[in-house]
Amino acid sequence: MTRDLNKMLIFIGLHGTLIMPIGVVVGLLFPSLTQLTRPMAESIVIFMLIVSIYRLNPNSIKEKLHDFKIIGVGILWLLLLMPVITFMIGYLIGIPSGLLAVITAWSACPPLVSMPGLAILIGLDGAVALLVMIGGTLLFTVSLPIILSALVGQNIGFNPLSMELELFSIVSISFLIGQGLRWSVGITRAHASEGAADGILVISMALFAVTIMGGLHEAWANEPERLPLFVSVAVIISASAQVFNAIIFQRLNRRTGGAIALASGSRNLALLIPIASGTFAEDLWIFIAVIQIPIYFLPIISKPLYQKFYIK
Repeated sequence: MTRDLNKMLIFIGLHGTLIMPIGVVVGLLFPSLTQLTRPMAESIVIFMLIVSIYRLNPNSIKEKLHDFKIIGVGILWLLLLMPVITFMIGYLIGIPSGLLAVITAWSACPPLVSMPGLAILIGLDGAVALLVMIGGTLLFTVSLPIILSALVGQNIGFNPLSMELELFSIVSISFLIGQGLRWSVGITRAHASEGAADGILVISMALFAVTIMGGLHEAWANEPERLPLFVSVAVIISASAQVFNAIIFQRLNRRTGGAIALASGSRNLALLIPIASGTFAEDLWIFIAVIQIPIYFLPIISKPLYQKFYIK
């Protein structure tokens, strides 16, 4: 039975781009289910982070040390420069201040914990995506409060220092649990379980999509006029970020540059759920709900494009 379960999880991990959107569809079709699972959202976010860190093979980091400068530049570009560009464009075209604060926060967040697995499925450099995700997750605990405080000011609704401490605690504890678990099971068993871990991550993402769709249902019931703008911005910002960064990093090793471009369009804004409050939290829930549409469905379209232009 254990062997069958392991095979099933590996299968789910290998077909993640097709299975993950099921969570979005289920969440849209069953509003009552989203309300039932919504209290689980924070726990699911932390669980996904732990599983992703468990999936981190220390040997992969050693093998990619020769690309350290490229990866470091990629992380700094994504976390420091992209938020400034996003804010400036959003401000100039007149995006409402609440939504502008959220998309600025989105562009200053690290890549999704599922990015390494998705990069592997597409054929890009999974190790690079993993390092960008881990490095970005560690750095953003410091950079995000500074970026938001400088660009959107009081619209964030919480103290930057308090935010920094909470984020650092969440990431640090998750890192200790994830890598501690990997160490406890041993190198051989940890390596053998990586495929199953990918499957667990895919299932977790699908479940998270179900929980987060409640934000969309609430907006539809209370403020339906806001949804077209939120959906449009979510799709455009996710797709355009990938296209823009694909052009910027095209001179690099193709699989490396492609991994950074892929990561740029799928940010882990859900990490802010445990600490968000007030008006910012309301806009955050709506945007996280609608951003799932490009996150879960764009890979179906982008996969053949990445394979054509970024994989030799």
